[in-house]
Amino acid sequence: MTTVDEKIWHLLHCPLFSGVSEEELKDLENITVMIKLQPQERILSAHREERAIWLIKEGLVSLTYGDADGKDATVMLLSSGDLFGALEESGELEYGENVVALKPTVLCRMTQQQMESLLRKHPEMAYRVTKFSWHRIARLQRRLADIMTKSVRERLATLLLNLATEYGNEQEAGIRSLNLTITHDDLARLVGSSREMVSKVMGSFRELGWIRSSRKTIEILDLASLEEVANTVGI
Repeated sequence: MTTVDEKIWHLLHCPLFSGVSEEELKDLENITVMIKLQPQERILSAHREERAIWLIKEGLVSLTYGDADGKDATVMLLSSGDLFGALEESGELEYGENVVALKPTVLCRMTQQQMESLLRKHPEMAYRVTKFSWHRIARLQRRLADIMTKSVRERLATLLLNLATEYGNEQEAGIRSLNLTITHDDLARLVGSSREMVSKVMGSFRELGWIRSSRKTIEILDLASLEEVANTVGI
């Protein structure tokens, strides 16, 4: 498969652009640059180096902000069909400092000007991007609600269930393996806690026989028990 053919294949299989017209697809192919990342490979300050929009064609990345003390907070995970970057100085799509791949990832980059021209030319595509922004806001609201109302144990159980549903592979009946490279630091940033607390909770989940984990994989052994914890609301 040539580079052009590979780019078109990824665009056709991207949820955001499913059902696009031949003209829209051609315009996308002409203006985008394809970039591949390996797990834990990082793009630093991507939207500051260039006023660019990044589309995830395939894979999974975490979006992380860093504060003045050097501490990181992961905003969310994004996967195939999601966008990050900035349309304007305080644009709806602007994100934080670091973008880190959690599994082999294919990104597509275009400049702010190219994206704006594309959306003006194709209103239907602009509508898809608007819907994406709505969905992203809803996801952030749900995550904020979890942080405010659930304990670390409940938040971690919820996160593991979501990861198992979206990115897990079923190994055998009732067992799902997370097909991504994610550390306790990553988990801690995603649930808004410390690595030490997350390691403690993960250890308790292992002792209960709910999960099995190593440096490279996490296997969910007991979905029902994690669901029971995740659905318990407490401080």
